[in-house]
Amino acid sequence: MDKHISSVRLVSFALSGLVLLSAAGAAGAAEFYQTVTPGASSDIRAAELPPEPGFYAVGGLWGNSRDRLNDGDGNAMFPDTDESLLQGQLGGLYVYPGEVLGGRMASSLVFVYGKHDMTITDTTPADLSSKHTGSFDAYSDLFFWSKSWYEGPPPGAPGQPQPTADFVPPMPVGFTLGLGLGVTIPIGIFDNQEVGNPGFNNWVLSPNVAFTYRTRPLLLDATEFSARVYYNHNFDRDDSTGGFTYRDGDYLSTDFAVTERYNRFQFGLAGNIRWQIEDDEGTPATPAADGQRHKSIRLGPIVAVDFPEHRTTLTLKYLTDVYSRNAFEGDYLQLSFIRKIW
Repeated sequence: MDKHISSVRLVSFALSGLVLLSAAGAAGAAEFYQTVTPGASSDIRAAELPPEPGFYAVGGLWGNSRDRLNDGDGNAMFPDTDESLLQGQLGGLYVYPGEVLGGRMASSLVFVYGKHDMTITDTTPADLSSKHTGSFDAYSDLFFWSKSWYEGPPPGAPGQPQPTADFVPPMPVGFTLGLGLGVTIPIGIFDNQEVGNPGFNNWVLSPNVAFTYRTRPLLLDATEFSARVYYNHNFDRDDSTGGFTYRDGDYLSTDFAVTERYNRFQFGLAGNIRWQIEDDEGTPATPAADGQRHKSIRLGPIVAVDFPEHRTTLTLKYLTDVYSRNAFEGDYLQLSFIRKIW
């Protein structure tokens, strides 16, 4: 899914700009808070699709707590920043039967509902706090193509032993390449007089490439290296916070994981790198010396448990910001699942 996965960024953080705005108007800021747009939502087996065609339920719970907003030098901007989020994600993944160009294809759609409380600061005349409960933007993989070069037949192939409650087939050894096109759909709640909106009020197009490489046993049953890189293109918002036309600069988001396999368990280190590669555009997003570009790195442990006899996988991941520029800093917890329905 994913799963993806989220982050918030204040676009215009100069105090002078904030003070000039009246308390009744919107703060001169825009939120970089696309919680379903790719970012920290892909990890293990990033390039692989489930072994069987059909429909899979996907979703989970996402929560984060952040109490610091950093400027371009990594310094805290305000003494009272505080933000919390709890959301549920639910959707579907359909793996098409047959092959396309030697690989397999899938599409997905995920909806999100949750609660978001944010206080950027109470130290300026402008109102930079909000509380929202409702729908967030949705995310869809319009298509994801996956091709594997395994050593020997994968689990589930004809003649291979079938999973039971007492037997978990070994994961296939080899390399998998994935190519996809995702889109963030702006259906979430949005009020251009407030900050911290669940909806972002613009479309985001996310072409992406993924790889997964699983070795023969090195330490335990297998070692896996996996990553998925998204190029996220933001389209204009004509009614952004503050009432001006605005566009966040495009950015790269890379999810990765290095894990060990043991029986039905997979565990190791996961992370996300989110790097803005274009300046923001639109009043009052006057680029600072660093272009006010969002830069963040998150790292943390991940553990997944497979229940192949039930065609289900559960994953728990904790991430924390270890590097943050023009971005919030905090902790993130994600519980996700995938289960074959038919």
